[in-house]
Amino acid sequence: MLLGQGLQRLVSWLATRLAAEMAAFELALVVPIFLGLGVIAYFAAPEEPDLIFPAFLTVGAACLAYGLRGRWWLHVGLVCLTAVGAGFCSAKLRTMSVAAPQLSRSMAGAVTGLVLSVEPRLGGSARIVIRPVSVEKLEPAAMPVRIRLTVRKGSEISAGDSVSLKAIMRPPPPPALPGGYDFARDAFFDGIGGVGFAAGKISPAASPVEATWLEAFNIWIDRQRNALTRRIVETIQGENGAIAASQVTGKRGQIPGDANDALRASGLYHVVSISGLHMALFAGGLFGLIRAMLALSRRIVLYRGTKELAALLSLLPAAAYTLFSGAEVATVRSFLMTAIVLLAVALGRNAITRRNVALAASFVLLTTPEQLLGPSFQMSFAAVAMLVIAHEQWSRRKREKSAMVWERAIGGAVTLILAMMLTTIVASLATAPFSAFHFHRVTLQSLASNLVATPIVSFLIMPLAMLAVVAEPFGYGAPFWQAMGWAVGLFMQVARSVATWPGSDLVMPQFSAVALGLFALALVLLTILRTRLALLALLPLGGGIALAATAPLPVALFGANGYAALVRKGNQLTVLAQRSDAFTVQQWLLAMGDRRKPEDPTLAALRLCDREGCSAPIEEGGVFMLDKTSNAAEEDCGRVSVLAGPVPIGDRCAALGLTLDRELIRAVGSIALYVGPRGGDGRLTWRIVMARDLQSSRPWASARMNARTNPASGATPPAAQTPLVGPPQGSPIPDADLGPPQPNADD
Repeated sequence: MLLGQGLQRLVSWLATRLAAEMAAFELALVVPIFLGLGVIAYFAAPEEPDLIFPAFLTVGAACLAYGLRGRWWLHVGLVCLTAVGAGFCSAKLRTMSVAAPQLSRSMAGAVTGLVLSVEPRLGGSARIVIRPVSVEKLEPAAMPVRIRLTVRKGSEISAGDSVSLKAIMRPPPPPALPGGYDFARDAFFDGIGGVGFAAGKISPAASPVEATWLEAFNIWIDRQRNALTRRIVETIQGENGAIAASQVTGKRGQIPGDANDALRASGLYHVVSISGLHMALFAGGLFGLIRAMLALSRRIVLYRGTKELAALLSLLPAAAYTLFSGAEVATVRSFLMTAIVLLAVALGRNAITRRNVALAASFVLLTTPEQLLGPSFQMSFAAVAMLVIAHEQWSRRKREKSAMVWERAIGGAVTLILAMMLTTIVASLATAPFSAFHFHRVTLQSLASNLVATPIVSFLIMPLAMLAVVAEPFGYGAPFWQAMGWAVGLFMQVARSVATWPGSDLVMPQFSAVALGLFALALVLLTILRTRLALLALLPLGGGIALAATAPLPVALFGANGYAALVRKGNQLTVLAQRSDAFTVQQWLLAMGDRRKPEDPTLAALRLCDREGCSAPIEEGGVFMLDKTSNAAEEDCGRVSVLAGPVPIGDRCAALGLTLDRELIRAVGSIALYVGPRGGDGRLTWRIVMARDLQSSRPWASARMNARTNPASGATPPAAQTPLVGPPQGSPIPDADLGPPQPNADD
């Protein structure tokens, strides 16, 4: 009886809540969700899809949705299906629009071309992007559209220069570990077909290379940015100057490594990347200044309205700031959100709504769908969506309890502090799963650091930067730059202090994309549900936490260059390296949940090496051997559980055990190895997860097997995994900077 009454009350409660959800339902909120599913479906395909049939289905679903708009359920379902198709087609069209040749192998040769951009680095070096007009040993049809190179003397080169140099180049590398950040995919969509470094002297080209009008405009912007960067760094000097320049021009290459580490550990790295915080402060400050100036006119106040006009007049300077700061992905996305808010204000609409967030996300997914796979998009929109929900709840609570004595007693300063605390907590919780997945870091002390540092940025650094930019053309910028440098010094004191706190920066081992998907589902439910049914988000949240906490760790990671491996036996990790590949090894250690540096001597405790190779024990009593010559590999056949190396390993060795050789890693990139159950003959079996599918035929990830197609004898069928999203990767190219963008969650 009691059970029946309880079920009846539960059904009644659910019916009431569902009715409330139906009444508050907004179709616009679910459109970007299904657009995203279509984008993921495209990038998850093992082979390059066609466009005609998906486009036909999308148009058909759209026509049916319009024709059946009177039948609510059918209409909503068809709109969602149309959104899936639109996301799929937008990703395909984007791929077709940027398709360009890429290097198919490592090579060295003379390159002549036009320098499109220059990124100054520490020590006088620079990273440049060249549009080549000729590449030695390459036919014009096989020549990449852009090549990114590191040069030792960057001060000698400016954007717009026509240069001739000798370069050592390679194709954009695959992920450092399966499921990891795919630099090759990002390079493809950026039009970069090769990376490397300049070797020798850089000379002017024999004949100037003509720039298109768009290239000429971007070159002018880059020159102005670098000139202002030099001015700021020379005036302020040191790390404070480099950080100040990054907040004005977006050039972050001169920030020292220890400063970057302190900013990441304290949860303040988003401050040095121009994104939501900077755009909000710039546009908000400009909006207030313009409105104050308009208020001086009686006619405008009485007949035009200062708020609406100020919002419109703030759009153009915000767009100029976006272009001047480099128009990076996070900056453009932040400008888009700001523009929607300003337009809403100009039209007299509520500016901070879930619908506006959905509109911005839909625009990004339809124009640059590849952004969905990166940490910047995920963290930005997760933070913004949760902040909008928190704002709605805060506003409702203030309206409902405006008559209460304690609320009337709260002063403006206390309210501001509470709002800052709420903002930091909400943004940190919303972005934590994505930060843990992509960067393997969770900053527990970011609440404290942001509470102290955000006022410094908001009321000192950014206002001084705006004053300095205005005063600079008149020759009076130096005092403001120096004052900004002092404020940046205060900011860095906060970052370094918090970075030293115990547990300020926790390392999270790698977990699966399924767990990340459950975290994303929890955020989606919180976004689209408005009643207490939003508590259903706890189910995928709990599932995501459980999967992340129980994710198995591989027993070995083998790099795409074949010269390095990381081996695990229990909790003991061992680095096997035939040549330096410290950045990649560092990413492996983070993925294993280990904070040590690659040069830490404890990582060599179980390693045995000679001139021909190195070995280390792995789980279940096995031995992993990394040989650097074919002769050494022939000698070690059958003597170890896993035989690997950057050389061809014959079929005889493959018949005696698991072999991972040059032919395999050239085809699939990096490899993660898991121990399976022992076979009937007592031999170890393996589960192999590869960064590239053996049958992959995507434009940015074409696997190629030159010899054998079976990865190894004695292995279970390989669980090939084409990564959609993932943590940072490395490269053996010096100063190649192939990691993903750092988190830019809007604050």
